[in-house]
Amino acid sequence: MHPLASVSIDFLGKHGFAWWDIVLGAIGVSLLGYGWLIWRPLASATGDSAGAPRRPPIPWTPLIAGAAAVVYAICAALIGPMRNPWLAIFLTALLAAGAVWLFYQRVYQFLGRRRVITLFALRVISMVCLILLLFKPVIAWVNIPHHVSTLGIVIDASGSMSVSDQPNEPSRYLQSVLGARLMAHRLQHHFKLQYFAYDGKHNGPLRSAGQLSSIAPDGRETDLPTAIRLAAAAGCRQIVLFSDGIQNGPTKINTISQLGRPVYTVRVGSTSTQAKAVPEIEIVRINGPQSAPVGSEVTLTALVRSTALNDRTVRVSLLEGKKELVSHRLVLESGPVPQQVKFKFTPRKVGRLVLLASIPVDPQERSAAGNKMQFPMLITNPRIRVLYIEGRVRPEVGPLETTLAMDPNISLVSLIQTRPGYFMVRGAHDGISAVPTSLAQWEKFKVVILGDVKQSFLTRAQQDQLKQAVTHGLGFIMIGGQQNFAAGSWGDSDLAPVFPILLSPTSPAQLNTPFVPQLTAFGAQSTIFGGIGRWFVSASGASGTATLPNLAGCVAFAGAKPGASVLLVDPRADVHGKPAIVLAVEHYGKGRTAAFAGDTTYRWNLLLGTMGARSPYHRFWGQLVRWLAGESKVKTAHGPSVTAMIRRERYESGQPVRLKMAVTDMQGQSTAYAHGFADITYPNGKARKLRMHASHAAPGNYKRNIMPALPGKYHVVFTAYKGGKKLGTDSSDFYVIAPIGEMDKLAAEPRILRRIAAETGGAFSELGGISSMERRILAAQPSSDRVQRSSLPLYNDSMFFILFVAGITAEWMLRRKWQLQ
Repeated sequence: MHPLASVSIDFLGKHGFAWWDIVLGAIGVSLLGYGWLIWRPLASATGDSAGAPRRPPIPWTPLIAGAAAVVYAICAALIGPMRNPWLAIFLTALLAAGAVWLFYQRVYQFLGRRRVITLFALRVISMVCLILLLFKPVIAWVNIPHHVSTLGIVIDASGSMSVSDQPNEPSRYLQSVLGARLMAHRLQHHFKLQYFAYDGKHNGPLRSAGQLSSIAPDGRETDLPTAIRLAAAAGCRQIVLFSDGIQNGPTKINTISQLGRPVYTVRVGSTSTQAKAVPEIEIVRINGPQSAPVGSEVTLTALVRSTALNDRTVRVSLLEGKKELVSHRLVLESGPVPQQVKFKFTPRKVGRLVLLASIPVDPQERSAAGNKMQFPMLITNPRIRVLYIEGRVRPEVGPLETTLAMDPNISLVSLIQTRPGYFMVRGAHDGISAVPTSLAQWEKFKVVILGDVKQSFLTRAQQDQLKQAVTHGLGFIMIGGQQNFAAGSWGDSDLAPVFPILLSPTSPAQLNTPFVPQLTAFGAQSTIFGGIGRWFVSASGASGTATLPNLAGCVAFAGAKPGASVLLVDPRADVHGKPAIVLAVEHYGKGRTAAFAGDTTYRWNLLLGTMGARSPYHRFWGQLVRWLAGESKVKTAHGPSVTAMIRRERYESGQPVRLKMAVTDMQGQSTAYAHGFADITYPNGKARKLRMHASHAAPGNYKRNIMPALPGKYHVVFTAYKGGKKLGTDSSDFYVIAPIGEMDKLAAEPRILRRIAAETGGAFSELGGISSMERRILAAQPSSDRVQRSSLPLYNDSMFFILFVAGITAEWMLRRKWQLQ
């Protein structure tokens, strides 16, 4: 049997109390006035037999009942907590008795005791029935189970909780106490509550919630996992944590997942608050490319934030080792929004480059940790910028994109049209999200590849711009498709002079017989086929020493222009009496152009992809792009390498560190198929080996996040292997600084609180959302521990109406019988 916890009564639901108070007050005033009116004339008209005035007895019962009702109604209106339903019921009965007494006081002397009691009872019963019908009271009681869950309410009492985020606003700690009291008021019948204030001094549950108000939030550090462990050790099955989330203690967050208790975190405090009274300069972040070609200008942007140093002028420098590359003077504007400092410089050598942004330490600063930031870069050989435009998604697109993107000497931007006017954009597009519309945009690239697009795909202006760009030195190629070349009306375009082939229609427009292309005499000598000529049919017609998979067919070209060179043909197909042209090239102005009739070279990659960068597919497209760019002598590989790419030199304790390295294979290709490892030596001398994970978004990059807590120097050695062969090794250092002081950082950290909730299976909420959190806490409570609320209505419409009518009727009939008014 569950023990009874509390009994309550409601009128017209919980909102009927106010009406009840008003009615009690009105009846009380009426009763006082009525008693006074009937007593005053009696007092003035009454005298004794000798003529001396005699005062009648004062009607104490109605006057006391009326006065009590008025006082109660006033107190209930002014002081809500004084409202008591049981007192209201007692006063209602007292008022009913007083009213009936007044009503029958004049006839008491004419009736016997039995008749008075009968009339009195009938009138009281009628009035009670009427009141019950009007206000519909319901009695409710709460049953508490024998075993009730304990809910721990933990409030962070560290120094940062003493902060008021806005003028005239309660401190974070006081807001937490008020929120905890509100939550406790709603949950006190469902849980056994225990309160904790973690400040490093109170290491157990508090005696009561009232003790929270007497605790000063002055703890020297915030160790949220330890605070949660205190509540768990006290037997709390669910825990609510009020905090700003500033974690600077030594305990790791992930240790609390072993407790097996859900923690519901409530954030208090602003995320933009700064320690405005303490001078500080911090380089927040450095934005810029992590790889760049040698000899090209690079722009890096340092974001600098400062506090309490307004209008101070500082020197911001970019260093390579001890050499200053560039510097700027910055007038500090203290506030939450960082200032930008742009550095422009030109790297002069290939390889790993570690840059350092630095600001001299001001004597008033509390810490020098934020005045420097490291930024590693990988400087590569000059890269050929290629723009690949495709009118539709087709099998040729994916392999060609991947091959060019993984070439370390090519920077690819691809625009693949998914529906008219909408493009899927990949690569370092620099803001280009559609086909270029100006000569300057076209000339940002060294080579343009056009896929299966009609002449109407480009406007006349765009065709003229592309033609000018080729004249100035741009490389241009169109590759085979169903609706380009002559079938796409390119013979009528402004770009037609650029093509190395004739664009007049042929019949049939497509050749559908599978074949392996044959090299011409010019093709055999071209650098485009250097090292891969053995895969093609030779100029003499003999098969190569290796065999390429067949192309499924190709576009039928009407012929080559007089100045063009035909490099590949299909000798088994005849067009206008000559072997079908597969690849033709030409010099146009300062640029180079090509027309490739095939659109199924993905078959070469499909069957020979295991050869990687050595496959004829990779080398054909790479060498063709280099020829079009006029850089056929650029090395296709610089050998295997491993480059450490940790972005920063210093991290705060508990801040995640991203380990990163760039890997190229034996052919110098960025590879996603290596096995990468990071050997970490910790400040205490211990070592650990971690497996690195390949990035799908950036082939050749390998990443791994760690969460170091121990302050000091960390030494990381990166190594990569492929096919059992070591590709290289590189090392880098970073430092973890000691935990910040409690008042050094005042911006709330909801990220920490969300992580705590996720680690324990709880939930996160802002302070204003604790109502929804209460529902989640109740839902998580075991059914055997839940409090049961029962209710019983104290009225019955039909029965009480019949009783009211019967009582009034019986009283009226008896009064008539006994000749009473």
